[in-house]
Amino acid sequence: MEGEQTHSQSEPLHGANNRGHGDGPGRRQTSLVVKAKEKFSPGIKIGLILALVVYLALLIVGAYGVNKCPVEDNIPLFLIATGGIGLFSKSMTYIREHIMLHLDVKYIETSMYSVETVFFILGSYWVYKEYPPSYDPSSTAYCNKTVYLFAFVYLSTLYAIAVAVLSGFACFLICICFLKSVDTEVNVEAGVQTTDTENVETRQQETV
Repeated sequence: MEGEQTHSQSEPLHGANNRGHGDGPGRRQTSLVVKAKEKFSPGIKIGLILALVVYLALLIVGAYGVNKCPVEDNIPLFLIATGGIGLFSKSMTYIREHIMLHLDVKYIETSMYSVETVFFILGSYWVYKEYPPSYDPSSTAYCNKTVYLFAFVYLSTLYAIAVAVLSGFACFLICICFLKSVDTEVNVEAGVQTTDTENVETRQQETV
């Protein structure tokens, strides 16, 4: 009987220990990540759909512009490569997160993003160095207007977004530094006032 009572008493303790381990920092962090994904899931889906539409448009316009931009034949190539790589990488991300949850495609995604970055840099050079091209088919500096303007607007939009994000981040850092400096000054002033008050009280006690 004593052995059974001891065993029955140890079970709740063991269960409590297991619950304690289960509710550790790692589990809480995982729970927060899951909640964040659920909260921002609609926005992420909309962003993914918009990205797929843009990449598909890049691919179509690039294919349409083949042999229609003699001033720089690489501009249609840039559109085709960016559109194709973007569609593939975003599709792999969706498959990993919603269909094949255990599929490890991080290395593939990283490679795709790296190649996309390289083409972005090259595309910027190809597009901006020919600005403005001629839209007259008989000119040697000819490039189809739709093809060139699509590439130009796409790149310029990305640069504008990057500048806006960096500017916002810089403003955020400046605000944080300003608030910290103000807080430090307030603490210093409060400390000086406290010291002055203590000195006055000490003098009064000495006088008495």
